[in-house]
Amino acid sequence: MALLAAGALALGGHTPYGQWVVYRKKHLLIGCHKADPETYDLAKAAVAVLAEHLPAASARVARAPDARRLASLIGTDQMETAILSPADAAAMATGAGGFEPYGEIPLGVIAPVGSRLLVAHGDFPAKHAWLLARSLFGQVPAGGQQSVALTVGWHAGAQAFLNGEGEPTLK
Repeated sequence: MALLAAGALALGGHTPYGQWVVYRKKHLLIGCHKADPETYDLAKAAVAVLAEHLPAASARVARAPDARRLASLIGTDQMETAILSPADAAAMATGAGGFEPYGEIPLGVIAPVGSRLLVAHGDFPAKHAWLLARSLFGQVPAGGQQSVALTVGWHAGAQAFLNGEGEPTLK
């Protein structure tokens, strides 16, 4: 029996990947990375605001070693949102520099967060982006109050919020 269990682990890898998929569906993961420590602090602040204003999102911080790993996760639909510097967001969106191996990744800004940007994959539902924008603007340190260079365009859902439009329907 132990041999059978060991074989199953060997064939299935060392992590319960199926459970990771379930976890990602239950929780909004906000990516950040160790190479830019400010992204971690801002992700924690965003998660705290969302816990108060949008608890259904069940937001969690997901910390990667660097922005390239976030590009890999976002580009392969394993993560939908991340806090990035404006320069990293632009390079990731265009597949420039260190992001060239991942190609162009469609990103849209949801909200400025401090001196960084909360971005989401272009396929992130507009309704979810609208809800995040509504919850985060003016709540996270300097979120929506500080002039941060937008190096990628607004996500359609965040743009709808900024335009004063009602909450989009979930498609």
